[in-house]
Amino acid sequence: MQAAFTNGKGPKVLYLPNEGDFREESRQVGGRAAFAEMAQDGTIGELLIYSFLADWRSDRNQARCHEALLTHVRSFQPDIIFWQHPSEYPLSSEFIRAIRACGSSPLIAYHEGDPYDRFYKKITPTTKTLYVESDIFWTTGLGMPRRLFSELRVHPHFYYSPSSFDRERFGSEPIDILKLGSKYDAVMFGTIATKWRSLFKQPDSMQRVRLARKFAHLFGDRFAAFGRGWPRKTNSRGPISYGSQAEVIQLSRMSVIWDLYPHSTFYFSDRLPIALGSGVPFITNGRKGLDVVLGRAPGLYLVDTIEDALDVAVYLRGLPIEEIADIGLAARAWALENLEARAVFRRAFETCRRQRAKSQQIPENNL
Repeated sequence: MQAAFTNGKGPKVLYLPNEGDFREESRQVGGRAAFAEMAQDGTIGELLIYSFLADWRSDRNQARCHEALLTHVRSFQPDIIFWQHPSEYPLSSEFIRAIRACGSSPLIAYHEGDPYDRFYKKITPTTKTLYVESDIFWTTGLGMPRRLFSELRVHPHFYYSPSSFDRERFGSEPIDILKLGSKYDAVMFGTIATKWRSLFKQPDSMQRVRLARKFAHLFGDRFAAFGRGWPRKTNSRGPISYGSQAEVIQLSRMSVIWDLYPHSTFYFSDRLPIALGSGVPFITNGRKGLDVVLGRAPGLYLVDTIEDALDVAVYLRGLPIEEIADIGLAARAWALENLEARAVFRRAFETCRRQRAKSQQIPENNL
């Protein structure tokens, strides 16, 4: 729990970030920074942050955790509750009604950052409950996720919000042209998750493996894959901490990934904004909707096949390092303006404010 700022004019907001434990490295750096900035500039009148999921995982005592959340709601009396990916936190319609009955009748906004499908990542009971009971909902993927959620409820306030990155970890370090490309030509960050032997837990995982093997064959030791679960012949270097990605990316000419969940249109993982924010060109597979969201992004190369990715990589390898640096600087500037957490969450929160004003008939100049 953290009381951040009191400003007086804007709505009172209870922000519930998806944080798996109480360690500093587990914090939602971007989300916290975005809401703190809105509290500082008066967009939010008073802000309270509560790590609901970390609290639940500390002892998994449902009664205690539910009472703790209800206590925060009763004492703080929020106008808006902004809830991120609840994971396995136990929720029921009765509990959501208890939250609403705590006095302030808060607007409940649910932001979901994971893609869903019918087989690999199914909508959980917790996700279903919060979606059905929410007043506003955002998803980072359309297509299949939109259809699945709409089978549960045709939500009147269903919106798209892109994956984001935070500038604290990935967009602040100057790009050092002497380090850029000094160790690698290309790097890849990702996980290969399996259930039993070679049975993948995520769709298109084999394409990701094939891409890594092709890059390893083409670039040799000038290519490296980072993360868990990589099989042989992928030049795996094992996992690194989430916040260390930028440091490694900036030792390379480019970053590359084959994104998963192909039936989630408009979806891209945070690897994309992290790479652009870190200031290097990024190669990834295209899908429907990315031309709409990312059509003007410099330094982004969308491909249809693995062979196309190899061709782009060879092209980038042949450019002078000064040109790679210029592409990276333009990519970073675009990402900071469009995909940094402050921009993404401010756009989402503006929807909350307007919906609250509409429901309570608050004049727009008093938002």
